Amino acid sequence: MNTEKIKFSETSDESLDQTHQLVWISLFAALMAVGSYVHFPLGPVPISLQVLFVLMAGFVLGPKGGLFAVGLYIFAGLVGLPVFYGGHGGLGHVLGPTGGYLAGFVPAVLITGWGRRVFSSRPLPWIGGICFSVAAYTGIYGIGLAWLGHVLQISWAQAAAVGMLPFLISDGLQVAICLSAVRYLQKYGLVPEV
Repeated sequence: MNTEKIKFSETSDESLDQTHQLVWISLFAALMAVGSYVHFPLGPVPISLQVLFVLMAGFVLGPKGGLFAVGLYIFAGLVGLPVFYGGHGGLGHVLGPTGGYLAGFVPAVLITGWGRRVFSSRPLPWIGGICFSVAAYTGIYGIGLAWLGHVLQISWAQAAAVGMLPFLISDGLQVAICLSAVRYLQKYGLVPEV
């Protein structure tokens, strides 16, 4: 009888862990949607807080959980929910000039998720976090600029001039905020197990 109670308890703990993970995934998908509403128009590509939450999703949830959060967010937008910047949604938005940046969220969250795995036994160090964040931005900008150039029929240099260079300062600020928030969550044991 005691054995059955122990097994039941372990099953309940696993169920609770899965529920906890699903809550975190849903929370980050929702934060990405909220972050898209906090935007500042700047040519064809706006400054928004989406990327802040994409980076955080990887650092907090790891590659698998982060990928599910980004996938849920993109899926919600694809089916027409107004979760992309400015309250847009639908396939037309994904195929528009900024669609490549949305696709770039996938490698970005995998990169920061890998960072979570690398530093899982200790708090995220600033230098390591910055390195993984820069690599994540490389994924976002690599796909985003290629798609922007294709859609607008402009050169790579022109795409970088309108789709990357104006954002570098805000990107640096978002990385600093992201790493501060992740380190805070880790300090108080609020980050879920990966």
